[in-house]
Amino acid sequence: MGAQAITGAFKTVSMAVAEAEAGILPIGERHAQAGTRLYVNMQTLPKTHPLATLRVRETRRYMSPLTKLALAHDGAIERMETIEPYALPPWHRHMVVEYDLDKEAAAYVDTGDDVTETSNMRQVLIATSASARNGLVGMGGIVRNTASGGANDNIVAKYSATLGPRDEQNAYMAELEAIAMVLRCMPDGLQHRDIIVATRNRSALQAIANPRQQSGQGAIREIYRHARRLEKGSNTIKMRWVSSTNESFTLGVKAKTEARKATESGCQATKPPHQARSTRLRRA
Repeated sequence: MGAQAITGAFKTVSMAVAEAEAGILPIGERHAQAGTRLYVNMQTLPKTHPLATLRVRETRRYMSPLTKLALAHDGAIERMETIEPYALPPWHRHMVVEYDLDKEAAAYVDTGDDVTETSNMRQVLIATSASARNGLVGMGGIVRNTASGGANDNIVAKYSATLGPRDEQNAYMAELEAIAMVLRCMPDGLQHRDIIVATRNRSALQAIANPRQQSGQGAIREIYRHARRLEKGSNTIKMRWVSSTNESFTLGVKAKTEARKATESGCQATKPPHQARSTRLRRA
């Protein structure tokens, strides 16, 4: 019946009406989106790819569709990120990510409670967050050292940074950059500690646990590079996702406050990173 209704609709009504009823974009818009997707994906290719060296030349007699796309996006994607065929070698060991399936472990990330167990005296708890408002995307984080016995005021570091405008970045990229930044700033002399990075952004943790050919490869590779550096000091690094309904995650609230500082009106990115492919395709 469903197939008969669909085929009957295209026989009895115009194409425009059938597309509107089915929620399908007109053929012209779909063709334009496919062309934009092709051109943006070409800009993310590695420099060694044959298509990356292709130069779009403008001629007087004929202007190709690719030339029209290049002129339409001239200067808008000059800092597009490079996406390699794979983020990590296939034999590379992936990081451990804990999800909310272990509810007791997720609830234990409550950084307001005293830490009294000996095994927890070695922990470094890190909370990261991202903010997207006022046309900006920012990131922030809190680092808490439990070596002093679990006091509520043993926060050793706070940080926040403006990543860029919303038409170039998104919260997913900001979360990856926040994790990469905190691992980058960890000293080489740190030894025999359990480093736990907690966040509410599940998509970022899924990308870290199973990196693919996707946006954010640069930040993911940096996360793994610094994780290997810290593991040389007999440290362990774990990623933990905390549900948004977990009200005991007090460090997450503080990290969100730091991230919102980076998206206040008037904030500017000091060194804009590469543009995210996913955001550019969505804005196209």
